[in-house]
Amino acid sequence: MLFAQIAGIVMLVWFYQTAKKLGENPINWAITGLVGYWLTWWIAKLTIKSLHLDVLAGNSGILKFVIILTPAVLAILATLFIRKKYLVDAAESKQGNQ
Repeated sequence: MLFAQIAGIVMLVWFYQTAKKLGENPINWAITGLVGYWLTWWIAKLTIKSLHLDVLAGNSGILKFVIILTPAVLAILATLFIRKKYLVDAAESKQGNQ
């Protein structure tokens, strides 16, 4: 859980700094990145719980570790796609303004 919280904060700062560097609205980017991260994390966490994957892991420490980190990894991947979309939109708006 601590990894997920730290990753969420890192995503927030990363989106904010990227938007600021591109001259976009950093608050909008940061909120969108954070919401995308936490929404994906929450959906992945509930899916794992509903499939009882944590119970199937049994006594395997490595498998439990992987199951615990899966929602955070999926959320990071989702925010990468969101950021990519924002970067494409920012580049297109810059070209449209010129």
